[in-house]
Amino acid sequence: MAEEIYRRLAEKIFCKDSKLIPELFKMLADQVDASILLALPGTAQELEARTKVSAREIEQRLGQLFRKGVVFKSKKPEGVKYRMCRDLGQFHDASLVWPEAPPEFYELWQRYMEDEWPEYSKLVEKVLPKPFTRVIPIEKTVEARNQVLAFESVSEIIAQASRVAVTRCTCRTTAKKCDRPVHVCLQVGKAADYTLERGSGREVSKEEAMQIVAQAEAAGLVHVTVNKASEFTFICNCCECCCQVLPLLIKEGRKLCDPSRFQSKVLPEKCSGCGLCVDKCAFKAIVMVSSPAGEIAGVQADKCMGCGLCSLACPEDAIRLVQVREKEFIPA
Repeated sequence: MAEEIYRRLAEKIFCKDSKLIPELFKMLADQVDASILLALPGTAQELEARTKVSAREIEQRLGQLFRKGVVFKSKKPEGVKYRMCRDLGQFHDASLVWPEAPPEFYELWQRYMEDEWPEYSKLVEKVLPKPFTRVIPIEKTVEARNQVLAFESVSEIIAQASRVAVTRCTCRTTAKKCDRPVHVCLQVGKAADYTLERGSGREVSKEEAMQIVAQAEAAGLVHVTVNKASEFTFICNCCECCCQVLPLLIKEGRKLCDPSRFQSKVLPEKCSGCGLCVDKCAFKAIVMVSSPAGEIAGVQADKCMGCGLCSLACPEDAIRLVQVREKEFIPA
């Protein structure tokens, strides 16, 4: 019975064949918690009728599960309504910033990412019409700055946000494959409200948020956000080694994250052939090519994600981002 209840929780987030997701739920919820989770969505009063657990105890337990990132809540006319995390991505991102998570929890998540995620991600890639995330360019590397629209501008997303919070990068927290900064994931608007209510991050001013952005760029991290023009919830700053998405994209060409609308362009007359851009490109999109003046940088268009890290690193200002996709490329 105990094993079955956790298997059913895994099935609820479309992971019915996983061996490790039930184990993660087991670390987050006892059997009474699990029975309440299976009865969701609903108010405490509605859940009382379904589970025979008192509404008062249900509220206490759901409060703890909310802090752990398993449960989400919203205010409705009939009272506070609770629901379970809707899918694997939400479960991963929310539970991994659980403030009291033990080391064993992180280790088990990393086992999942190594043993099960690569195969499961093929299903995600097949089911979604477009990748859930997209790259945002480093604004100052775009040749025609007026081509950068509000929904692909880090500074505009932050400026328009009602509130900003910073959390730990869930991927570097578990993978630990590099020493790049961890406290650089930004939550904006309602996502910031949720973060602060849970106690899983801290509020930052818009000035500090931009400082965090600059720190991430200096560390060679790629700006990534939700792949919608109308929705702003987070700005992740991703590395090519720990991220749950980028390594599969780089090594296997998997369509798990969309590029920005821009692409790197080398100005041959300015390029000194130093090769710094080759080292800085997370996507291995830049190679050295022969030219009449000697070896210079060349861009492999099919690999370039339009992040701007190569341009930022260039001491000769010989690389700029140019627009190669229309605004309709980003879903509304």
